[in-house]
Amino acid sequence: MVTPGVAGSPQSASRHCDVPTTRLPPGSVAIHAVSACLPLPGDQDGNRSTLGTMSTPSGLIDRIAVIGAGFMGGGIGAEFALRLEHDVRVTLWDARPGGAATAVARAREVADALVEAGILLPEVATRRLARLATADTLAEVTDGASYVVEAVPEDLPTKQEVFRDLDRITGPDVILASNTSGFDPADLAKDLSHPARVVVAHYFGPAFLIPLVEVVPHPGTDPWVTERTAKLLSDAGKRPAVLGRFVPGFVANRLQQALFREALHLVRDGVATPEVIDEVARFSFGPRLAALGPFTVADFAGLDVYAALSTNVWPDLSAETASDAPPAELASHVASGTLGVKTGAGTYPWPPEQVQAVTARRNRALGDALRGMRDDD
Repeated sequence: MVTPGVAGSPQSASRHCDVPTTRLPPGSVAIHAVSACLPLPGDQDGNRSTLGTMSTPSGLIDRIAVIGAGFMGGGIGAEFALRLEHDVRVTLWDARPGGAATAVARAREVADALVEAGILLPEVATRRLARLATADTLAEVTDGASYVVEAVPEDLPTKQEVFRDLDRITGPDVILASNTSGFDPADLAKDLSHPARVVVAHYFGPAFLIPLVEVVPHPGTDPWVTERTAKLLSDAGKRPAVLGRFVPGFVANRLQQALFREALHLVRDGVATPEVIDEVARFSFGPRLAALGPFTVADFAGLDVYAALSTNVWPDLSAETASDAPPAELASHVASGTLGVKTGAGTYPWPPEQVQAVTARRNRALGDALRGMRDDD
């Protein structure tokens, strides 16, 4: 993975940084080697960097604001509070009355999941939950913050309005990071007074159990913004993947959509039912893909084998294009309001007990994988 380098050299214990008690999951080669105490460029003596006003003299980000405290925003905020080794204050705001308070209360479930996964000790999790707070206004939630997470609903005009407000009320060196799953960061930065501090940091749900975050700068993003974002994520136990440029859907959603398009095609052609396809994915290539990734799998299989498979299989793959989107199956579900777990039915029926059972199974599997990644190079 290609990521920005980070300038500077490790500092002595006089920088007042906590030493991590557990090994963080490795990120990129450049980022993983960086400790939470590494200064910003130009900060060799522990003084404030000339690149921007940091939260503390050591350059640590100790005030984080989260805008939008739903499933994703609440999980992101909870993870920052629970996983960062240095002292930090994470404040949440949501447009819905009581939304931020609900997210803070729900953070106990995040803590329990991390304890069950062996990532945190119970007493550490309980102590760090006190790092979470709520705010009543955008001005209050961003007061003193040097890193702001935008996690409002996936609607471009809504996000652009939030970014305009944040641009107006925060200093020019405050990083504005969007959790958008597909919008161009250049569109979010459009018409801002300080567009260079805008970057995408795209999480996957549940945010506290899936380690990777796609970091996507736009052409005008200041390099230190990308570096600082990736470093903060790495310090919080994430695996930041810095993309070279924007493309709709980034990397992960494009791969997922390609797989889902072919899955629909197989169902439509009577090759297999959704149940069979889920079974095939879960118990054949799925675990191997998660362990290795597609290019490593191909190398192990043999590129000659893949060349032969492409000749045989590619001509018969789904040929649907943009003009076919959304496919009839999805359009029908949207029209009928059967949207999946959140409405009680989708491809499958989802009674509460089934949701609970599958969620528990998912969390156990992701927790096991997260625990295993701590020793993965």
